Amino acid sequence: MARYDYVEKAVKVTRREFLGIVGVAGAVLWTGAYVATDLVQDRTKYIKMRAQGIYKDDEKAKIRQSHNNQAVTDVYKKFAHNPLSHLAEELFHTN
Repeated sequence: MARYDYVEKAVKVTRREFLGIVGVAGAVLWTGAYVATDLVQDRTKYIKMRAQGIYKDDEKAKIRQSHNNQAVTDVYKKFAHNPLSHLAEELFHTN
């Protein structure tokens, strides 16, 4: 009959040390997640504030439509010829 001599590896970490290590690791992960969500919230808040500012500026503007804006029509007359020209599409419009 075969004899198996198996000795378990002795654990060098006590239960208290293990819980301490897990607690520190959890705190580090939690802090990282908090920082990441805080950055996303700050960015979202900035985007909302920027949009509100643009809407306020738009409400105060006398000319609120680009096709009625004299500066835009001058650019088309002098440079891009008409609003749907190939050059105007290439320069002013995005995909």
